Amino acid sequence: MGTVAFESRRLPPITATALRAGLMRAHERQPFSPLEPRETVRRVAAIAAGLGLCPTVYRGGLDLRGSEIDHLWLDVDGRVVDVAFPLFAHGFVTVLRAYVAGDVEADDVAAAAEAASVDQRVVGLFPAPLRYCGQPVWSARH
Repeated sequence: MGTVAFESRRLPPITATALRAGLMRAHERQPFSPLEPRETVRRVAAIAAGLGLCPTVYRGGLDLRGSEIDHLWLDVDGRVVDVAFPLFAHGFVTVLRAYVAGDVEADDVAAAAEAASVDQRVVGLFPAPLRYCGQPVWSARH
């Protein structure tokens, strides 16, 4: 399979509700961290699999429109699930762009994400003009 460019698409309502509830519980127990994307993907994949979904890990670029970062996320039914990065928090995206440019440290990225809720993270929909483009990591398939 080649590179896939994902579109921002809603998850089906029943799936979205169940997945968000599981993500919120997991985030309350241990917040999702932008510094631990592999761990976050593993945790989210387990939650999705527990709901009977078949998540696939993707690795590729998150295009921040002006800068790009190598990243991991999940494909759940053709939709992006990425709770490591709260991309609906404008301040976080600003800090992430600065990190890619080398202007801030990783700790600044973590601090910018600290107060963000699951609702500010990507569960199907992601803010324009950001883009996800990558390939499946078959060895990590659930």
